[in-house]
Amino acid sequence: MKAFKLYSLLAIIILLASCSSNDNDAVNFTNATSQQGCPNVVGPTAVYWDYANGIPAPFTAIPIMPEPKTRFTHSMPNLNMSFDFPQGYTVTEIAIQNSTFGVDLRRSENDPQNKVLWRYYPITLFSGSANIDQVRAFVINDLMTNEYGFNGTPIVDCAPPIQTVDFGGITRTFSSRAIRFGNIRAIIWVALVPMPFGSSVAISISAGPINEFDNLAMNVFFPISFELLLPDRDALSDRDGDGTPDIFDSQPDNPNVT
Repeated sequence: MKAFKLYSLLAIIILLASCSSNDNDAVNFTNATSQQGCPNVVGPTAVYWDYANGIPAPFTAIPIMPEPKTRFTHSMPNLNMSFDFPQGYTVTEIAIQNSTFGVDLRRSENDPQNKVLWRYYPITLFSGSANIDQVRAFVINDLMTNEYGFNGTPIVDCAPPIQTVDFGGITRTFSSRAIRFGNIRAIIWVALVPMPFGSSVAISISAGPINEFDNLAMNVFFPISFELLLPDRDALSDRDGDGTPDIFDSQPDNPNVT
């Protein structure tokens, strides 16, 4: 686990160093297009879509969630899940023994037109022989029906081919979608690993109003995702003692600036 955290930290440092030569292009995502190949998303949404599909986001500094914010840490220590979330949001820890572990983050729970949902379940067990298409369809239908009360057909903006990778005999299949329904945009990915009596599935959902999605990506979804790359950030060096580790601090020697 320590080695994994070290590699995550090195990956972040290398990413930031590789972006430093072209700061203006890196920080201005307004006219960004998808490198992954989806022409139907632009701006920060395109960058976030690419990131969800494994393409590094060209930040010149670690994205940090604006204040005010609150800290969440999952009670299951092996998940190493800890992150800040914005004021006005609520967190629901998911810990169903022998089934599902993760978290739901919501804003405006009772207002589907204004609702934001960020869901991350790194472990979900599906029984039976469901394939990746069936699991993805289940996740999307559950999102639309149970979270937003939408019973129609979504508009699919991005639908790349399914990816399958073999890790020494263990097959991992990955599928993602960018969809719209009503006034909501959602970016979803699922990753499936077959098991003797079913499948282990990881699920990620980022959903919110279309006219807010760029802002949500930059100020909510990206900051949480980067924190999860480095779950022990609070143990890192903090020279100015302002509560923000040096690698996340825009001015690490100025306690008045984080």
